[in-house]
Amino acid sequence: MNMTNNLYSLIQYILYGDFGLLTIVPYFLFRILFPIITAFYLLQLFLIESNLLKIMSSKIDKVLKRFGLSASTLLPLLLGFGCITVALGALQLTSNIRERRIAQILLCMIIPCSAQLVINTVLVFQTSKTYLIAYIAIIGLMFLMFGFILNLCFPEHSSHQNIYCKKYKYRYYFTMPKLFPLLYKSFRSSISFLIETAIPFAVGNIIVSVLYFYGFINKLCSFTAPFFCNFLHLPADSAIIFILSIIKKDLGAASLLALFANGSFTDAQIFVCTVMLTLFVPCLASMIILFKHENKLITAGIWVLCILLSLIAGKILSSLLILPLPY
Repeated sequence: MNMTNNLYSLIQYILYGDFGLLTIVPYFLFRILFPIITAFYLLQLFLIESNLLKIMSSKIDKVLKRFGLSASTLLPLLLGFGCITVALGALQLTSNIRERRIAQILLCMIIPCSAQLVINTVLVFQTSKTYLIAYIAIIGLMFLMFGFILNLCFPEHSSHQNIYCKKYKYRYYFTMPKLFPLLYKSFRSSISFLIETAIPFAVGNIIVSVLYFYGFINKLCSFTAPFFCNFLHLPADSAIIFILSIIKKDLGAASLLALFANGSFTDAQIFVCTVMLTLFVPCLASMIILFKHENKLITAGIWVLCILLSLIAGKILSSLLILPLPY
């Protein structure tokens, strides 16, 4: 009888709990992710089909060169705001190994995927508009700073210096694309992205619900509490956010959304967590792409560097905001 009651309680928690399949999952997928990702695809298609992306690429090629990049890496970087894994795959078409490597590092370390970007923006906006501006400024400055540093760390070979200048001698003109095909393509892409995201997201939420139900998460939080509480001045529940982010970044962001809804975090702690999550390690799928196409030592270095960068940024922000010790 007890076993039947426990099973019923588990199923009920999986469906209606803090990470429920009928509560947080549809809210995240349809109310938050779908409209934003549709708008992103619409903008992306407009830039491509109107030739604006090619016009922009030819204009900002010299600017990108200062960060060790070129116009050929612009689209993969923009794709990164949709999905880091897709962007890393698109980067493999870039023939210049140096530019590809720099873009890969920037994608993994700085650029948030669409799901994470949406949730982070919503969370920070709900806390304070000042925090939202600060979040955008910090991520932007980090991108510029690390782009400049990586440009110095990876010296350019003379054989690659003028290859892209010749590529953009052809003059492109703006053309206004038709609205209905744009809407149709963006809507279709959004549906495909939503279907691909829904299954792993739902599975991840089920796993988290089961772990929560049987107390594994509480034990893990208790084990890591001294570090998160004393070093970063964050609640002990922060542990699950970063563990889930290793599997899939939107899972970590969604768990932060759920914890915020429960009132577990202060506004300042939400801000610190969103910055740390953005700089945290790429998800498992992105790491698989990196291991497949990149040097294994560099891939491991990127992973470790992301952890260190995230912790250092979190410590600096928590110190500047003078977060109180959570009890």
